[in-house]
Amino acid sequence: MILKLAGKDLIVMGAGIAGILAAIAAPRRGLDVLLVERNGSVGDLSTAGLCSPFIRFWLGNESFVSGIFKEVLYGLHRRGGLLRGSFDLEILKMIYLEKLKKAGVVLAFRSIPVKLISAGGFMKQISLLVPSVNLRSK
Repeated sequence: MILKLAGKDLIVMGAGIAGILAAIAAPRRGLDVLLVERNGSVGDLSTAGLCSPFIRFWLGNESFVSGIFKEVLYGLHRRGGLLRGSFDLEILKMIYLEKLKKAGVVLAFRSIPVKLISAGGFMKQISLLVPSVNLRSK
């Protein structure tokens, strides 16, 4: 099934850490955002692959983290999801989804971009291949 979307200021491809943070930051600057993810969840390697994004970001008592990533770390800590040398992936997913929802980001899970129409260097329309769902009961 092909879904055609138009009218978004920004389309972010991929709901890994970089895509999530970009998708959360953009509405804070007044943009209407669509986040497209080929899989069915957020976080990519940080959640599905358990690849920790929390490399050492401090020296002594000084943290080198700020912005949205600091908000995510605070949320993990507050909910008991920031573990010694690791993290709780389900709590991390929940924090990502809550922040995306609060920012007003539209999520398109299990979607693959198949066509982009642009004019004058601006995107006018994107077509996504999405799973076909039959909602009729027998």
